[in-house]
Amino acid sequence: MSESVTVFETTYKRYLTQLAACDYLGRAAMLGGEVGDEALTLPFLTEPFSISPKRVTGPEGDEAGFSESVVLFNYILRCPALLPARQGWITYREVKDSGPLAVHFSNNAVVPVEERFAGKVSELAERCASFGGQPDLSCTGYDFAVTFDLLPRIPMALRFNDADEEFPAACSLLFASDVGSWLDPESLVILAVFFIQKLTL
Repeated sequence: MSESVTVFETTYKRYLTQLAACDYLGRAAMLGGEVGDEALTLPFLTEPFSISPKRVTGPEGDEAGFSESVVLFNYILRCPALLPARQGWITYREVKDSGPLAVHFSNNAVVPVEERFAGKVSELAERCASFGGQPDLSCTGYDFAVTFDLLPRIPMALRFNDADEEFPAACSLLFASDVGSWLDPESLVILAVFFIQKLTL
């Protein structure tokens, strides 16, 4: 067994232990999930994932990947007692303690959208719609603006200006100001990059 596999398994088991020690089912309403068969079901990028102290399963009943599981574990374990105040949108750099991962976020979440959809705004709109994106008609000054619910309490706004004769394509990814109450910066990067990888296929 490789060292990386051992680390992943140890981390996964630690999260399962932490989940078993908390009232994870009692957090369903706050997290925007549902309870069934001693498991908490949450929509992860619009698809239902089931989380229990035994394992995390995806929409087809198969064991979820490590990255998806880590995000879901952290989302549940960090659940606040009360809904935090929300005041507009913030960039990833504005998330507390995000500094060390800001370049990684830009290179792996923002830049791929700019490169993949430059000159293809209509295709971007179609792809976003297929992932549950809702056009943000109130957001002016962009060629295309849309919002997603990556998790029930984790909305993300995508704003895109296509390339023209003077400027290259430009993308902005924004999060609700309370995102730090729900996910740590590393989990947020994992979630955003995972989504963008699916969007840009």
